[in-house]
Amino acid sequence: MEYLSILPPTALGYLTFRFATHPKSRIWNKLLRKSVKTKRIQIFPSIRFRVLGRTFHLHHWLSFSMLLDLSNFEQSGFLANTLTRGLLLGGVIQGLSLPSAHRKIIYKEPHPSDYPTI
Repeated sequence: MEYLSILPPTALGYLTFRFATHPKSRIWNKLLRKSVKTKRIQIFPSIRFRVLGRTFHLHHWLSFSMLLDLSNFEQSGFLANTLTRGLLLGGVIQGLSLPSAHRKIIYKEPHPSDYPTI
C-alpha cells in the first residue's frame, strides 16, 4: 500500500524539477540571477566548486539520492515522511532521465590560450 502513496509525490517532484531546472525555464533564470557564489564555490542554485582547473558539479539528482539513502536509516523526522521521500525520488528520476551529456560531474575548464582572439 505504501507504493501507491508514494506515486503522487514522486510525480510532483519529477514535474517540479523538470520545469524548475530546465535551462530555458523562467524559474531557473530567476534563480541564476540570485546566485550565491564566490571565486571558487557556488552554493545556489546549484552546488559547484573549482579545484585545479576543474569544476565539480553536485547535481540535484546526486544529492537527492544521498538524502534518499539517508532516509532509509532515519526513521523519524523530515526525511522519514512519505511526501519528502516521494519528492526526492521524483528529483532523482528527473535528473537521471536527462541525456548523459547533462549528467557530467567534472568539467575541465578551458585554458586562457584556448579562447578565440579578436
